[in-house]
Amino acid sequence: MVPSVKGMADHVLGLSRSDRVVVLGGFPVVGGIVGWALPIVTRWLLRLPWVPFEGPLRLVEHLDGGWGRAGAVAAGVLLGAVVGVMAVHESLRVTVGDDGLVVEKGDARRTVAKGDVDAVFVDGRQLVVLDRESRQVVRDRLENADSPRVERAFREHGYAWVDGDPYEALFRRWVPDLPDLPASVNAVLAARAKALEAGSAQDTAELRDEVQKLGYTVRDADKVQHWRPLVKP
Repeated sequence: MVPSVKGMADHVLGLSRSDRVVVLGGFPVVGGIVGWALPIVTRWLLRLPWVPFEGPLRLVEHLDGGWGRAGAVAAGVLLGAVVGVMAVHESLRVTVGDDGLVVEKGDARRTVAKGDVDAVFVDGRQLVVLDRESRQVVRDRLENADSPRVERAFREHGYAWVDGDPYEALFRRWVPDLPDLPASVNAVLAARAKALEAGSAQDTAELRDEVQKLGYTVRDADKVQHWRPLVKP
């Protein structure tokens, strides 16, 4: 471990300034292009022998040219801008300091004291922070997770950075009604499997917290859950 330097400035991880510029500037440009091209694509679709939603497509076709085309481009730019702002707002942002971590995503904000952190590592594109009882207090996608800057930020502030999950060998694939798990844990994992299949990130994260309250933890690989017991010191 690299010793921390007391008083070192906090490191902010997540979308870089250039990334934010690309997202906030690029999405409106793409939206404008789509708005400009939409009437052309619609006109081509209407030439096909059969196409669904012909009525609405006829309305879009009338946007071709003049103020209609300008309106379509403006609507595309506006929609792209909204999507870009939402993408930046919903991206994970982690501030690494001498005393702890500040984890922000969307409107949610929480802190993790440095003394509670046992290990930090990257799993694919996800940042994982384990506490002293091996709970995953953070497991979420972090933009630029594979950048050397991420490891350096934690090491310079004195956190225990590791090259992989120290409890990798304990994980087992979950299947419904697994006899090795209490019924309460199986029930939560069954609900979480449905949320995972539906693509509900918030529900899957909240249900992972519920599993951890019951003495276990879980991670996902291609929508397949893998579980392990918590390991207390």
